[in-house]
Amino acid sequence: MVALSSISAPASAQPQTCRPVVVFTLPGMTWADVERYRPPELMELSHAGAIASMSVRTNSARTSYASGFATIGAGARVDGGRTSGGPQAELDGNALEGSPEGDLVARLVAGGVAEIAEVAAEQGYDARAGAMADALAGTATVVAIGNSDQGSPPPAPFGRGRWAPYAAMHPDGLVDLSATDEFLLDADATAPYEIRTNTTAIEAAIDDALERCAVVVVDPGDLTRADEAAVSDPSVVRDERVQAIAAADALLGFVADRLDPLDDLLLVISPTSPWWEGEAHLGIAIARGGGFRAGETLESASTRRTGFVTLPDVAPTILEFLDVERPAEMNGRPWAARPAGESETIAGLVEENAEAVFVDSMQSRVSTGYVIFQVLVYAIAIALLASRRRKRSRGPVVGLLEGAALCVAAFPVATYLAGALDGHGLGPFWYVTPLAGIALAIAAAVTVLFRNPLDRLLVVAAGTVVTLAFDLFLGARLQIETVFGYSPIVAGRFAGIGNIAFAVLAAAALLTGTLIVHRWGGRRALVAAGLVFAGAVVLDGAPQLGSDVGGVIALVPGLGVTLVFLSGRRPGWRAVLLFAAGVAACLAVFLVIDLSRPDDSQTHLARLFEDMRSRGFGAFAETIQRKAEANLRVFRSSIWTFFVPPALGVLAWLLLRPSGRWRELAATFPKPRAGLAGGLFLAVLAFAVNDSGIVIPAVILSFLVPLALILHLSIESAAQQEAA
Repeated sequence: MVALSSISAPASAQPQTCRPVVVFTLPGMTWADVERYRPPELMELSHAGAIASMSVRTNSARTSYASGFATIGAGARVDGGRTSGGPQAELDGNALEGSPEGDLVARLVAGGVAEIAEVAAEQGYDARAGAMADALAGTATVVAIGNSDQGSPPPAPFGRGRWAPYAAMHPDGLVDLSATDEFLLDADATAPYEIRTNTTAIEAAIDDALERCAVVVVDPGDLTRADEAAVSDPSVVRDERVQAIAAADALLGFVADRLDPLDDLLLVISPTSPWWEGEAHLGIAIARGGGFRAGETLESASTRRTGFVTLPDVAPTILEFLDVERPAEMNGRPWAARPAGESETIAGLVEENAEAVFVDSMQSRVSTGYVIFQVLVYAIAIALLASRRRKRSRGPVVGLLEGAALCVAAFPVATYLAGALDGHGLGPFWYVTPLAGIALAIAAAVTVLFRNPLDRLLVVAAGTVVTLAFDLFLGARLQIETVFGYSPIVAGRFAGIGNIAFAVLAAAALLTGTLIVHRWGGRRALVAAGLVFAGAVVLDGAPQLGSDVGGVIALVPGLGVTLVFLSGRRPGWRAVLLFAAGVAACLAVFLVIDLSRPDDSQTHLARLFEDMRSRGFGAFAETIQRKAEANLRVFRSSIWTFFVPPALGVLAWLLLRPSGRWRELAATFPKPRAGLAGGLFLAVLAFAVNDSGIVIPAVILSFLVPLALILHLSIESAAQQEAA
């Protein structure tokens, strides 16, 4: 028996022209599963439609079932609550035309909706669970089909798994039509939790839904149960999960056969990463029909990178297909089809996911190693310098410390150059070894080619700027899936310049301009430094390149103040007003450029403007609040937090010891001294406006401290030579 509960108008009241949409969910499945098990229907659809990797990240590090399905229906990142998937309210309703035997069934209200709304309000994204069903009211009925309960009846308190309603519900939890009850289940002692999805029942429910003008969300059920069971019993991965994949694949074939392959829209997605895996993964995204054709790949304005889409993009894709206006609270963007490249095959997507998972696992380890290396270098430097000052001895100390300082400054660009490597194929040891090797090679090369230590640092800094510039012009391929770049799994950014790369660009550009003025002096050198600084702003902020709003807000005044210092003046109120106007002018120019581009190419700057235009200043206030909260989270959890205090202490020692050293720098190295002052101002400003918080000044200090160390060593060496 099959039953669909209804709170919508009868089928006869639906629009004459019906364009069915089915969202077929595969919780916990990845492209690696497709390649390994080669389920026939998925394989056929992947060749018949457009494909991509799906970022399933919501606001939490791991996406729960409730969060994944609720995000589908919200068109924005939404997290489920502790009561999600639990008891549902059932209201009296009318029998449905076309339902088997016309049985009277209660209408459905999803459980825990108030908690989901409360969590969304606390997170400050203005996301609204159920926004898709609300937008489709009067156009299409939204149907939830599937039952992922952990038993029949499900054990209390967490045995229920009615996830599909969260994608199909209205904001108050009401679901237009649903088939989610226990009639969808069969007893099976060999299956996880001793139940399986009843194939006949779920197929009949899908048939019933497709007779209406409907958007149907299907949860096969068995995949979720196998995914949950595999967390505590790894043998499920080898046995029951394989059977669950086969059953889901057969059901997918049933759905695909009932849809027009050209005119109807079928979306196949993974709303969650496999829970039994220790790390988060990218999921599956397939679109067939509705303009999506074979041999294409997917992208969206959310990612602006072919081969990647996000979970919040699903609802906007459906609305665009049905010619329904997207609500302002949906920050996802519709999928678009692009010609597929070599990396957008199934094998390529499997490799992409493997690299993303590997690099994610290495980011913390590499950052920790870099921080520890710097702290050791600086501790040894202070110990040796203090000892040398007492003994007045010479030796290889200066060369070793200068080389270590150059390695510190060269390491960030080494991480981007290593983006060309196949990290997951190399493994942790052989991945880290080239990182260190590249930095050491850069330091050795500049040491051999240039005599003056500051010239060597200038070449390292300028080379870093040039590398980032070329990378941004070529699509920022060296930033995605690199340890100092960004991750498609974390999904904070898919294109442009990441937060750490912004800090690297800012610091490297500041050192480049500073050392140009020091090296050549005069007005022309000052103009050259200004051009370097202006170029950094364009690289960071232009929509086609870095598309970084916060970076522009920090760079214009930060580099502007540095340029004033380099000119030998101090910035006054006029300069402050000029820099504020410069920030506004740059953002205005970048906004005009962004708004003139196609919708699927626009960046978050244009989206913020559109949000402010529709929702007022509140959209901007929410953005500021989120950045402040992100700053606090990063401050409490990042290894970089532990680096800043010792780095500042070392910087102070190098610049102020012995007494009078700061004034001595003004006489011997006035321009680098000015650059250090400007760099500290830039670090503080960037910390205030960037949502990576303490990471930004920490990375900037990774350039400033090597500069201070080289200056200190130069003064010490000159003093010893005079004494000799």
